[in-house]
Amino acid sequence: FQAFGDDVQTEFLDEKAQNVTDELPTFDEPADLPGWGKWEGDRKTPKWILKARAKAEADRKDALQSRKDRKLKHVVISERYDKKAAKYTTNSVPFPFKTREDYERSIRAPLGSDFNSEKSHRDLTRPDVLTTTGVRIDPLAFTKSNANPKTNSGVSAGVRKV
Repeated sequence: FQAFGDDVQTEFLDEKAQNVTDELPTFDEPADLPGWGKWEGDRKTPKWILKARAKAEADRKDALQSRKDRKLKHVVISERYDKKAAKYTTNSVPFPFKTREDYERSIRAPLGSDFNSEKSHRDLTRPDVLTTTGVRIDPLAFTKSNANPKTNSGVSAGVRKV
């Protein structure tokens, strides 16, 4: 951090603190309505608000203690749910793989022509169904007989299954 000349470290710590407070659960105080839940002359805070406030403070403290980056001074790990990243995650291992490690190993293997021979690159990137330009592909019609098709029916002569 010394190379930048500015006080980058303090700015980073301030930004990290701001991110952490934004991600912690919040407690919204209920709006005071006269006559609802307390007497007009009595300015004491109701017990249910005090309990909710204490519970929210305990939840914030627990969330702060359970953060993955609480001991890492120079790291910010966002714990928000990311909808865009969620569509790329899976709950279980896809079919041909038995373990998570096998699946991750297959993903890590590069498919580009820079890393593989020309023949293996073609084999890895070849589509499952090859068609000739201009040849008609028959639409699928669902019937009980082809609910689980085992044959290559419904494909015209110019199409071959790889």
